Amino acid sequence: MNSEIMKAANWESLDKIPDWLEKINWDEYEKLASIGYTPEKLAMFYKVKKIEFMYYYMLIDSVLEYHYQRGILYYQAREGLAMVDDADTNATQAQRLDKLRDNVAFQKAKDEIVYGGL
Repeated sequence: MNSEIMKAANWESLDKIPDWLEKINWDEYEKLASIGYTPEKLAMFYKVKKIEFMYYYMLIDSVLEYHYQRGILYYQAREGLAMVDDADTNATQAQRLDKLRDNVAFQKAKDEIVYGGL
């Protein structure tokens, strides 16, 4: 791929970070992502034009995308850890843990097919 295009699409090559980005509370942002809000909905929540928000979200090494994915992972992992601790004594937690494991395995398989295991 053309190196000029890759450079232009990279977060590190930005000359200026938008003002609204500095106002985002990353803990809150990650929690909202873990609940299931889409990046477009988060743009609305933070009162940013969707097209502008998505431009910065789609850049390579995007801080917005990193915190979005981290929020999903972090809170899913915390929930999973709690389920593991309770699974021995609580049948409902054991069932929820099995469902979570299936979802994680499905996502892993999908990523291997789409991204070649990256």
